[in-house]
Amino acid sequence: MVSIQFCGGAGSVTGANYVIDNGKIRFVVDCGLVQGSSEADEINYKPFVYDPKSISFMISTHTHIDHIGRIPKLVKDGFSGEIYSTYPTQEFAEISLRDTVSIMEHDHSQLPLFAEEDVDKAVAQWRGKEYHEIYEIDENISFRFQDAGHILGSAITEIWVLDPETGKRIKLVFSGDLGNVPSVLLRKYDYIEEADYVIVESCYGDRIHQKLAERKEILKQAIKDTIDRKSVLIMPTFSIERTQDILYELNDIVENHSGEGLPQGRVGRIDVYLDSPLAIKATRIHAKYTQYYNQEAKQLAKTDEIFEFPFLTMTEHREDSMKINSQPQPKMIMAGSGMSTGGRVLYHEERYLSDPNNIILFVGYQAPRTLGRRILEGENPVYIHNHPVENKIEVRKVDGYSAHADKEMLLDWLSHIKQTKNIFVVQGEQEASESLANAIKDTLHITAKVPEENQVIILS
Repeated sequence: MVSIQFCGGAGSVTGANYVIDNGKIRFVVDCGLVQGSSEADEINYKPFVYDPKSISFMISTHTHIDHIGRIPKLVKDGFSGEIYSTYPTQEFAEISLRDTVSIMEHDHSQLPLFAEEDVDKAVAQWRGKEYHEIYEIDENISFRFQDAGHILGSAITEIWVLDPETGKRIKLVFSGDLGNVPSVLLRKYDYIEEADYVIVESCYGDRIHQKLAERKEILKQAIKDTIDRKSVLIMPTFSIERTQDILYELNDIVENHSGEGLPQGRVGRIDVYLDSPLAIKATRIHAKYTQYYNQEAKQLAKTDEIFEFPFLTMTEHREDSMKINSQPQPKMIMAGSGMSTGGRVLYHEERYLSDPNNIILFVGYQAPRTLGRRILEGENPVYIHNHPVENKIEVRKVDGYSAHADKEMLLDWLSHIKQTKNIFVVQGEQEASESLANAIKDTLHITAKVPEENQVIILS
């Protein structure tokens, strides 16, 4: 008998965590932090619903914190098996988890969920793998990573699990998070030919993204307006992929297209600050793995520093970050975190939110009840560092920079998979998950289900 338990990510975008058990071996796919809800901290601090000591190994689909953020807690609670991912994910995970420890240590409201030593242990248990190669754990389990196109190193995971009762191998496919097509940096997601069961994300399962050209125009217009007003443009950034996509596009705007939609040289007259140590480290890792880029980005990287341009300053150290406030306007500040749940962006929002002349541009999904969502929806005041802050800033958003596939892309990817018995729709708000599940049933004529939290389903 083979079973899957949805221990996180069911009816929620964050906290992905799935346990697969065939009676002989038990393993985990992803182990992320729950974010956004008022109950998030309570859930994250709860004991796992399974015994971490019983887990033989785990697979990490990619390195966003809602997919890896509880791995050190899993290790702290007794998990000692190997952790498998692609090589970029392995590198990103270390810097992301160490950054998470740093953030928790500065939050004096509660004890940290885990410590640096737990991250050290997790890093020692990590094993990098390549795309497209099948790896055997033992006679019971084998797996293969395919390119998900979501962030650098993100993986769709094909897993073959032996059912000891029937002698049959059951094939599960985890989409992880699928990429938004086209990406300025990455290749399109790989298609999968067949699967018995598919576990598919649904973050944008109920909507369609703006096109690539539209999102670039929104970015250019926000820059132009900031320059005209001599004001401040704040961009809460997701450190891995979103930041590098935007740096790539800013590089192109500054060096090649400053006359298209903007007066010649106008973009060069705004100082841009990347104020995120994690994003700066992630950018360096991106520069190492050019073989993962799409063809256009790969060719450009041979002749250009694609993440650098005039008037860009990377402020890795705190003292340099503090100097940004005294720099003249106009200026653009890119700082983490992407949902304003922590990091340096909070200090900039605290300083600049009250001025309606300033602009905040959201470039990704804002989970319910996060500070980013509250700002986006116009809540006034908002609370930052436990103090009320007037929210009068002009709010703009662009969905086209999302690293997630939209509804059409998710259906496109699913339509290529044959012999599927059931599709489990996860990692979305309930409405988005239900919308995608209904679309799967209506357009692909395949059974689709939105599982409940901690539900156990027997696979045959």
